[in-house]
This record gives sequence, C-alpha cells and structure tokens, in this order.
Amino acid sequence: MLQNTLCSNFSTENYCIIGNIIKFATDMREIKGLSFEMNKKYKAAIDAGYFDSYEDSPQEWRHTFIGRFLYKWPHRTSTVKRLEGIIGHLPTWDDLTDDVIDDFVMACEESGMTMSSAKTYCSELKGILNANKRKVPSQDFNDKLTLQSEKSQHVYLTREEISRLIRYQVIGDIERFIRRNFIVECLTGARLCDAVRMTINNCDRETGTLSYVPDKTPNIIVTVPVDEGMCLRNFLADKYRRECCVDVFNDILRRMCKACRIDEVKTLKRKGKLVTGPKWQFVSSHTGRRSFATNLYLAGVSIEDIALMMGHGKNIDTTKNYICAERMLSRDVMSYFQPKDYIDSYAEDNIAC
Repeated sequence: MLQNTLCSNFSTENYCIIGNIIKFATDMREIKGLSFEMNKKYKAAIDAGYFDSYEDSPQEWRHTFIGRFLYKWPHRTSTVKRLEGIIGHLPTWDDLTDDVIDDFVMACEESGMTMSSAKTYCSELKGILNANKRKVPSQDFNDKLTLQSEKSQHVYLTREEISRLIRYQVIGDIERFIRRNFIVECLTGARLCDAVRMTINNCDRETGTLSYVPDKTPNIIVTVPVDEGMCLRNFLADKYRRECCVDVFNDILRRMCKACRIDEVKTLKRKGKLVTGPKWQFVSSHTGRRSFATNLYLAGVSIEDIALMMGHGKNIDTTKNYICAERMLSRDVMSYFQPKDYIDSYAEDNIAC
C-alpha cells in the first residue's frame, strides 16, 4: 500500500532524475574528503587520475600545480594532458620552463582549435602561473602565453549540409548529445553553452519565436524565429545532457561531418598560413554560430537584424566577424548598371553623327 502511494506521487521525470543520480554515483570514482557535489564537479579530473594522491595529504595536494589548476578550472583536464604529453609525466611547478611553455603554446595552435580558444587556454594557464610566480622557473611566461589576435578564415555549413547532419543516424549518446547541440547552434545562432541549456520551453507557439538569456550577457534577452523547416523543436525537446569537453566535442563533430560527406575542399588562411583540406577538418563547435549568421546574410537579411538575433545588439562589427562568405550583388544593384533607353538613344545619335 505504501509502495503504491509513493509510486503515485512520483512522476516519470522524478524516476529519471533518481535513476541518473544512482547511475552517476555507481559510475563515479569517489574521493574521500570531497562532498558528493565536489566529486561530481571534479569527475573528469578524478577519472583521469589527477586526484590519486589527494587523499594522502589534501593540503599538500592543493599546493601542487595540478591542484591549483584543477581547483580553478575543473573541466580543463585537456590543459593538464597537453602539459603531461610535453613533459612526459604529471606536470609540477618545476617543469614549467620557457621551453615547456613554448611547446604548450605551439600544441594549442596546432591542435586545430580557433585562435580565440587557444587564447583562452593560454590565458587560464597564465592566470595560475601569475598567482604562483615564485614557484615557476619560466621568467617570460606572461609574454609567451599572451597570443596576438590574428584574423583567420573559417568555414560555415550550408542549409543543405546542416540537413545532412539532421538526417545522420547518430551512434550512441555522445553523438546524440553533440549533434543535438550543434544543430541548435546552427538554427538559433546561440553559443554552445546556451544551446545546451535550451529546451522546448524557450519557444513561444503564439509568436513562433524562441527566446533565451545568453550566459555571457545575462542583461539581455535574445529572440529568434523558430526554424520550423529544419525541425528545431524536435531537437529542443531532447533533454539528454552529459559532460563533454570542447576537444572531444570537436573531434566527434568532425567525424560526423566527415561521415555526412561534408568534404568540399577549402583553402583558408589559418594563423597566417594557407591551409587546404576537406571542409569537415575545419568544423568546430563555433561553426554552428557562424553558419547561422552566414546563411542569413546570404539570404539577404540585414547585418543589423543578424546582430540582434545573435545577441550583439547594435555592435554589427562583431557580427561581421561571424560571416564567412560574400553574397552576390542584388538584381537592383545590377540593373543600375544596365543600359537605359535614354543612353541608347544618345549613343545612336552620336554614332550617326
């Protein structure tokens, strides 16, 4: 009787939440001395083995480079992995020499990530080193980790290529998660961090629009039309979520684009050099936002309207950086340069003379 009463008070959603918590607790490598929430927060680092020595001396561990870095940036295990690959063992303060910093910067630049992402990774590391200057052998890490902005060319996906991804048969939950959020980016212009949080509840059926508050600019509300032709509502209705670092997201996204034959050969200027390869090699999580802006621009939508739909307000210069193609001159412009009757008659009169 009691069991039936409890069952009647729990919805299917409640059971799903409880099931996810139980599954998470079962799969998680728990570190004693950390709360459940802390274990959850540092799950990626714990799984990678970076907390293995934590229980021996928590206070001492927190003063190591790995401890300082991961407590500040718990989801940036990729930074520690890059340093570990360069050094050959878990990085310590003594390992952070000028040569290691140079190799780290080069590894970021050659990884295929965007310049803005490379700058973010370097900036995060620089912040940790600045707070612990006396422990770091490198004297020039500030200059070395300050990357100069260099405008690179990027690709976008056409509407037809986006439709290929929509029709793609995903393999496993990780592909499902990545495809869902990338498509939401392509169809709304939202950043990845905002696409992950979006649900069907962001849509207003009466107005046919979708509204959300951007994570990076919480003082504004962005509104875009719901892309009915590309089944946006179906993707928003999918609530599946999981943890996924940007590097893994990009690698799997490129694999799916390759499977969808998004392989048109492109020659782009990247980091000051010309690089040639199939389009899928240049795709990243930010390509969705660029695709949204570029496709609207090619369809004749004004820069001002695109800026509003991307949350840039009146800052159209920022919006221009997301447009990856040039549109053809309109018929009105072309007709301006066509021969006119009065010019033709003038030419005939002069020829006759």
